[in-house]
Amino acid sequence: MTNPGFLGWRVVAASTIGLGCGLGTLVAATFGVFLGPLQQQFAWSQSSVLTALLVVTITASFLAPVVGAVVDRFGARRIILASFVAEMLIVGSLAFQSDNLWTFYLRFFLLAAFTLGTTHVAFARVLTVWFDRRRGLALGIALSGIGIGGFIWPLYAQFMIGEFGWRNAYLLLAVAVAVFALPVIFFWLKDTPQSVGQWPDGDSAPHDGVARGDDRSVPLSSAQGMTLGEASRTGQYWLMIVTFFLIGFVVQSIILHLVPLLTGRGVSPMRAALAQSTLFLALTTGRLVTGWLMDRFFAPRVALAFLIAPIVGIVMLALGVSEWLAVISALLVGLAVGAEVDVLAYLTGRYFGARHFAAVYGSFYGIYSLSGGIGPFVTALAVERFGGYTPVLLAHSAVLVVCCVLLLRFAAFPSKSQSAS
Repeated sequence: MTNPGFLGWRVVAASTIGLGCGLGTLVAATFGVFLGPLQQQFAWSQSSVLTALLVVTITASFLAPVVGAVVDRFGARRIILASFVAEMLIVGSLAFQSDNLWTFYLRFFLLAAFTLGTTHVAFARVLTVWFDRRRGLALGIALSGIGIGGFIWPLYAQFMIGEFGWRNAYLLLAVAVAVFALPVIFFWLKDTPQSVGQWPDGDSAPHDGVARGDDRSVPLSSAQGMTLGEASRTGQYWLMIVTFFLIGFVVQSIILHLVPLLTGRGVSPMRAALAQSTLFLALTTGRLVTGWLMDRFFAPRVALAFLIAPIVGIVMLALGVSEWLAVISALLVGLAVGAEVDVLAYLTGRYFGARHFAAVYGSFYGIYSLSGGIGPFVTALAVERFGGYTPVLLAHSAVLVVCCVLLLRFAAFPSKSQSAS
């Protein structure tokens, strides 16, 4: 029996908005928009400015498991709220940036250190304890907020820069986060269904007789899940580490290099921008569809199916297709970007349980983030070494084929009694 007053979908809505306003979305979507004004103002080189992204990536990769453990210990809601306040303050402080490049790096280090609670690490934890049978759909809807934010924030930032200058634009970004994210999260986000007298999926009682969550009203011994140390001693953990590092390495490389790849081949800047926008649209679609499918089919097979599309898309880009086919290629790559983060969060809950979810998932998120920083850098070196993108893209497609083989080796999910033990 389902509770008609189930609050889980409000939690999903709050998570969708939160992820759309969080660190991963806001920085990735607006960094390139501010790149030109910062270079013009301070005469910084492009590589010097882009180093700030590497600072974020490396810091996040090391601290994500730590933040996850804090979320597991103290609850996600308070960490998320504190992280959004920190994000608002640090982003706003960029309005007062001087020509000292090291203070620019410091701000981005602080963003990664104090705002990881605005990312998947915390929100996926909340959704995992609120949903069981419909967990895939809930994750898919919430994570689609990243694609929506990725579409909206560049337009908002560019408009504000044009109207009020880049310094005021940073302040207005901080204001937007405060207006759109904080109130919804404060009123709608709840750590566990038990904290408001409900059960996962809106059931009138847990359908398997096993309590979940980290609320104090639920005995801790009854919650399911491995610690990070226990998870790291399993073969499945390391299989996931390798598989998703390689996936992140490839798809993040394609995202960052898509526009220079296309414009370097004579594609008009407008068509290249359209290809980039199409990729984000596909990202949103991929997350929604993947979430729905994972509730019905074995999740690693769903991930494998979504890797076929980017393999085709990358090969098309390697072959130098026409402008419109390049847009379709970007769409195919975007499906993988949209699918894989969903799958990673879903698999973490199914293989390792909810009790220490954020710590375990934080380690995966850190590795995935690290691959997204290393991949584009290595790709740039390889393009310089081989004199073009074609051989590098073919190598990337081969790596995704290897990932498909690895996904075939993923084990069946443990039973609830096994994961609780």
